[in-house]
Amino acid sequence: MHIVAILLRRKALVAAIGAIVAGVGILAHAFLIVPTPQTTEPAAEQALLELADDGFGAIEAPGVEMEPTPAEDVLVYVSGAVAAPDVYRLPAAARVKDLVLAAGGLAADADMERVNLAAPISDGEHVSVPRIGDAPDEGMATSGESGGGGLVDINSASAAELDALPGIGPAIAARIIEQREANGPFTTVEDLQEVKGIGAALLAKIAPLVTAGS
Repeated sequence: MHIVAILLRRKALVAAIGAIVAGVGILAHAFLIVPTPQTTEPAAEQALLELADDGFGAIEAPGVEMEPTPAEDVLVYVSGAVAAPDVYRLPAAARVKDLVLAAGGLAADADMERVNLAAPISDGEHVSVPRIGDAPDEGMATSGESGGGGLVDINSASAAELDALPGIGPAIAARIIEQREANGPFTTVEDLQEVKGIGAALLAKIAPLVTAGS
């Protein structure tokens, strides 16, 4: 009986050792077959970068209009029956109403029946707001309606037209008329400097708005 017990203990020990060896083998096999992580192909990675690019990779959705690029500003000269006749910079989509508001509004004697506040304006245009009592051909003149391209002819302009120029008041307007009547027509716009009160700075301001056409 003693020998049988010894044999049974040895058999159990061998079985235990076999189980341990089998477990170690299974673990080693599991470590050996761990899959290698997949990497993104270069072409796919580049495609993802292009789609993520906010500046150049934007895609316009069907049926959705992209916001248009704002147009440049325009320079427009307004004279006549406004509070502050001058040259004003306005958005390209502005109307005569916006120009009048920029000039401080209509004067008390403005002939509103002859002012189209909804009319569009364009770069380099001259808008002359008529006064009550002005002749029909003196109202709402623009660069497209006057032969001088919207410029005030210093040799034929009336005192009111000269007065409407920026920096030219009634006194200087009267001197301009006196100068041309006494010495003949102005040959060039620069000749205005012969008029008392018109220096280089004032001439530079009004030169783009006038002409010595006759």
